[in-house]
Order: sequence, then structure tokens, then C-alpha cells
Amino acid sequence: MKINWGARVAILYIGFVLLILFLVVKSFQVDVDLVTEDYYEQELKFQEIINKKANANKLTIGLTYVLEGKKISFSFPKDQENIKGHIKIYRPSNKNFDRLFKIELDEENVIILELDNSPSGLYKMKIDWESNSIGYYVEKDIYLKP
Repeated sequence: MKINWGARVAILYIGFVLLILFLVVKSFQVDVDLVTEDYYEQELKFQEIINKKANANKLTIGLTYVLEGKKISFSFPKDQENIKGHIKIYRPSNKNFDRLFKIELDEENVIILELDNSPSGLYKMKIDWESNSIGYYVEKDIYLKP
């Protein structure tokens, strides 16, 4: 059976339209989340974060952390007093696993966070703290293993 050129063009055109419709339907099925809900507000505060990062980089003994399975231990500088702030641990691929912790240190300036209910994968940590009216900010990537 031989198909003339007009029918071939029509089949090609219909195939192209079906491909575009398939791609449109698939694109609506993909879940797209912003990293944070107040993205634009945080963008306006970006200079403040740059200054806090510069303060954190000036520390002779900075913030250290140890990741053991799904437990993270943060050690803040021992020479700092009256530390207050928060630690945000979020998963870029799914906002349902984001966690926010208030910094409550023991006498050794250490805080231990348990992430038992968090699935393994890539997470980002944002540590924002203040000591003696000076702000500090550190960002790190971690990978939780099963």
C-alpha cells in the first residue's frame, strides 16, 4: 500500500501535535516548589546575610558540626556568649521534610539534632545565630545516609 505525500504530511503534523499535547500534560504533573515561601522577602535581606557570612568567616574558631547517621552535633565557638538563633535544615526536592530548630546550647556550646524521621538524601543547612549583638550565618550541604 502506497501513501501519497499529502497523507504523509498530515500524519507527521498529527504526530507533532500529539507530542506537544503529551509534553504539556506531563509538565502539569511535575510538582514545582520554591525553596521557601517568602523567597522575595529573603532576597531583599540578602545584604544582611552577606554581612553575617563575613562575620562568620572572621571567627578564628568557627562553627563545626559532625554528622553521624541521622544525628548532627553542632559546636559553636566557646568564646561566644548569649548565643541565640535557629538552624534550618531543608530538603530542596521536597518541602515536607524541612525542619527548623531553635538553638538551645548546653554548657559546652553544643547542640545535638536528631533527624530520625527524615529520609536519606541531600539536605541544606542554614545556621543563623547572634552572639553579643553580632550576627553570624553559615550554609552547608549534607547528605543523610540510610
